[in-house]
Amino acid sequence: MMKNRWITAGMALVLLSACSGNNGSANKNDPAAPPTNEPPKPVTLNVFTDASATIDMEQELLQKKFPHITLNIIKNGKDTRIENVVASGQQLDLINHSMGSIWKLLDLRLLSDLTPYIGKYKFDLNQYIPGVVESMRSYSDKGELLALPYELNSSVLFYNKSIFNKFGVPYPKDGMTWDDVYELARRVTKQDGGVQYKGFQFQHQNLTWKNQLGLPVVDAQTNKALVQNDGWKRFLETMGRFYSIPGNEPIGGDTDNFLKTQILAMRVGPNILSGIPEAVKAGLDWDVASVPVYAGSTSGGSQLIAPFYSIPVGGANKDAAFQVMAFLLSPEVQIVKSKSGKMPIINDPAAMKAFAADMEGIQGKNMGAFFKETIGKPIKATRFDAIAKDELWGKTLKDYYEQKKDANTALREAEDAINKKIAEQVQMGK
Repeated sequence: MMKNRWITAGMALVLLSACSGNNGSANKNDPAAPPTNEPPKPVTLNVFTDASATIDMEQELLQKKFPHITLNIIKNGKDTRIENVVASGQQLDLINHSMGSIWKLLDLRLLSDLTPYIGKYKFDLNQYIPGVVESMRSYSDKGELLALPYELNSSVLFYNKSIFNKFGVPYPKDGMTWDDVYELARRVTKQDGGVQYKGFQFQHQNLTWKNQLGLPVVDAQTNKALVQNDGWKRFLETMGRFYSIPGNEPIGGDTDNFLKTQILAMRVGPNILSGIPEAVKAGLDWDVASVPVYAGSTSGGSQLIAPFYSIPVGGANKDAAFQVMAFLLSPEVQIVKSKSGKMPIINDPAAMKAFAADMEGIQGKNMGAFFKETIGKPIKATRFDAIAKDELWGKTLKDYYEQKKDANTALREAEDAINKKIAEQVQMGK
């Protein structure tokens, strides 16, 4: 047995309605059945949460809403990886994970079609912002909904106003293209007072997965790589050129350079709002603009990246698990999370207005920029996409901006490497 496998939340939780198969209702298959006087039976949900997509449950709200469910929370760790938990025979009822793990969870039978429960509990899919449902359906050939995202990971361009002021350069603004950002980066990449200020850095993995040009990476029919083309060449040349600016080499992490040393003028990547209050205390004068776009792109926006909830195929408490999941997507909970800087994924004006309201150092900033990144038309997903994307951001992009290879060579070698890795996976039966 794995030691310290369980972290018992000790939260008493409740079913949203009296119709769960475990709550003593008169007709467990009829969500409209009237409640009985019989007390609902206790239910324990075994919940796995990935450390990179924390479950972040609002305890007070859940305790009020669900007083008859107890959560046993298993956190991802050295001895508690999802594969270990499944191999141990432990039954899971609810999974909290990140988008890149969908195919692994499918293989482990930890994703089931939620459509029956969506209908049974009248969960309104229209509450999601446009593009979410279509993106999630793209992971199933049958159009099933295998998971429900609960939070957006929208990108913005963070910028250091002090650096722009120092060099007399206008601030970034909403609606810029990557070409616009490149020109700004050239103007603020300077050395002053013995300090090398950098114009722009980005989180490579994030922007590769965002795939703003809407480019497939693997052919769904042949399982062959699709990266040796003009589209991915444009990505490589557009993003790689930033690091050819003298003085703007990617030394130091984008987050640390922006928040801690404060030598970085502009930065794009995952949301770093949680680090803003401390950075402001250390002197950061900042703001944000909407994430830049490719001029003339017809993709419609970025590919969806969002943490999600799912229910295993063999889950013993699917009704209770879905009801908890649905509550965590309700306006009530989304507003609470939004106030703490978690982007709501539902199209609710109150939740959007509340964004980051409880955070220090946010007042007067262009927070509307976070809501200007749209979700593009989904590309057909394959179980080998992660192999291709990781090759692109982890090696190909680096080879190009370090001038080890030209774009055509880098992409040709990337395609060969991806195809080799896919063939190895196929041979192993994965």
